[in-house]
Amino acid sequence: MTERPQQRLDDPSALDARDPGGMMDAVETAGIQWQEAVEAASGFRGPAGWRELRSVVVAGMGGSAIAGDLAASYLRHRWPVRVQVVRDYRLPAWADRQTLLVASSYSGGTEETLALWEEGSRRGMPRAVITTGGRLGAEAGTAGVPVLGLPGGLQPRAALPSSLVTLLTLLAWVGPDGPRSPGGEQTQEEIRAAGELLRTLSERWGRKVPTARNPAKEMALWFDRRLPVIYGPADPLAPVVRRWRGQLSENGKRLAWGNVLPEMNHNEIVGWEAQEDLYAQMRVLFLEDEEQAPSVSRRMEITRALVERSGAPVRSVRGIGEGMLARMVSLTAMADHVSVYLACGWGIDPTPVEKIDYLKSKLSEDLS
Repeated sequence: MTERPQQRLDDPSALDARDPGGMMDAVETAGIQWQEAVEAASGFRGPAGWRELRSVVVAGMGGSAIAGDLAASYLRHRWPVRVQVVRDYRLPAWADRQTLLVASSYSGGTEETLALWEEGSRRGMPRAVITTGGRLGAEAGTAGVPVLGLPGGLQPRAALPSSLVTLLTLLAWVGPDGPRSPGGEQTQEEIRAAGELLRTLSERWGRKVPTARNPAKEMALWFDRRLPVIYGPADPLAPVVRRWRGQLSENGKRLAWGNVLPEMNHNEIVGWEAQEDLYAQMRVLFLEDEEQAPSVSRRMEITRALVERSGAPVRSVRGIGEGMLARMVSLTAMADHVSVYLACGWGIDPTPVEKIDYLKSKLSEDLS
């Protein structure tokens, strides 16, 4: 740990100076964004035909897709409708006229999502759109497809609160229970509780709270310039592990990897044997949830001991809040805060994604 990053982390003006794009503001106002999304989506009414559907494909990439992952994991044991996220150019063969295609693209111009949107049209699938506009929003309007709007002016990864609330609101109109699904009153209460929790967490982890009382800043210092490794239970936290990896990369500009249990116990765990010089340069974070299977908890306990024995520093963090949705949201909020502090504390602007922009420009050249 160096003194310079901690001095920056404990100086709100120094953090602001390294965040010209306002990513910290977006992270700290996530609770407000959540509540505004609840209000904005409250008037939505899905077509009556959606009540006959029993499967959903969420088409999206990056920050626009993670909401689908979180929703699918949250609803997995609460709702009989199948939800699958597709991050690619082609739909699965089973997606047909009995499957709702939700095209989620913050910009409305995501290449892969537009390809799925067009394929869904050719297959005659019922469709809906979540976007700020762009080509996707325009084509949906022309086709008479329901469009649920998102607030503009954000990086896609910073719009997760709006995307998740909007998607859950849309899904409530799918399946035989209609507006009473998925999860009925319980889901609505958990959505409310998650929004309130987000506001509380921003107060606890915000830039004005010093490192000594701020777990997010302290964890950023713990990661330092080391390689983050994120492990968690596949059920229900696989998408949260993915979110941590994505935010550490996009905001923190750090390579990160992760995996889920029990799967990694059948392969990756053996990798903690022959690279002793590398393990000390890692920081291994275990994510946990109170609803994870007891057998997975025991596996995590043993796995943590094995990783520590290999020489890698290890920590665990558990989601907080009432209900699974709130606990998942609390862990994603921690990833958001930590990743921004990892950037700003080390003198890096968290907002630009220059390599993504470069890749898109080269792809555009190929098409011209």
